[in-house]
Amino acid sequence: MSLLVVGNIAYDTVCKVRFLPGRNEATSIEDFNQTFGGCAGNVAVIASKLGVETSIFSSVGEDFKKSDYLRQLVKYRIDVSNLKYSPMFSTARSFLFSDEKGNQQIFYYPGASAELVRYKLDPTRFNYIHFTAGEISAYLDIMKKAKQSIISFDPGQEMFHRPIEKQILPCLPYVSYLFLNNHETNLLLKVTGEKNLEKLRLNNGIEAIIVSYGEKGSKIYHDGSEIYIPAVEPKKMLDPTGAGDAHRAGFLTALIKGYDLVMCGRIASVVASFIIEKYGTQTNIPSWEMIKKRYKDFFKENLSNLFI
Repeated sequence: MSLLVVGNIAYDTVCKVRFLPGRNEATSIEDFNQTFGGCAGNVAVIASKLGVETSIFSSVGEDFKKSDYLRQLVKYRIDVSNLKYSPMFSTARSFLFSDEKGNQQIFYYPGASAELVRYKLDPTRFNYIHFTAGEISAYLDIMKKAKQSIISFDPGQEMFHRPIEKQILPCLPYVSYLFLNNHETNLLLKVTGEKNLEKLRLNNGIEAIIVSYGEKGSKIYHDGSEIYIPAVEPKKMLDPTGAGDAHRAGFLTALIKGYDLVMCGRIASVVASFIIEKYGTQTNIPSWEMIKKRYKDFFKENLSNLFI
């Protein structure tokens, strides 16, 4: 079954800092790396490496045409026929600053990614469509046309600088799986006036809402239940950047392979645990065999094989 990932592709500059500064304060950068990123790029690369037939719809700059990043997408057999090239702007860039506790500050230059709203897409041939952070104003039109697709949505940091009532809430009735973190959850409940996520889920016809709590694990809100999924312990915690995207990619891969929600949540935690062991969001992607081994080591049971 095919997966289309919609959202941004970006180059990431990931910095480890002594501490995150407050307003009008400075800090020292202790280490930095420049890597491939962007939420859509991260999810597409990980899902494809885990065996899902994957395509990506994103707007990039002309600078992307001969880039190593594009070559990597092709290497992982990602369908890039839906990449759009902006003649006006360069490819998006993210600047991420993390302290030793895993807290982050992110600065984002949208560049060409903001041009996505100018381009059209026929979504009807895709079984699953995952919408990530990016030019959210373009998403509702695609969702309306994707009547035969299972839709997932991870608005991410867009929640904090977009008009939620106009660009995010209208999307929710088309979404089967909504991904949030605890900060985004609090903001969404405040804006909607809903008392809890179960009310929000029911009122929008969402199958499940998956909330990440970092090292405290995640919860799946489904059919009146809260399913707790523990975070899988990595061998070392070097860089939390991209862990959320890896979690989403792991969850969707498991869902497409036919696992139930509990197993999807567990597999998502396993995949995320690998990404934070190295700098970069696409530099430590596990194989399926590596996932099975870490799953057994942590959950003390075998991960059964289900295939697309």
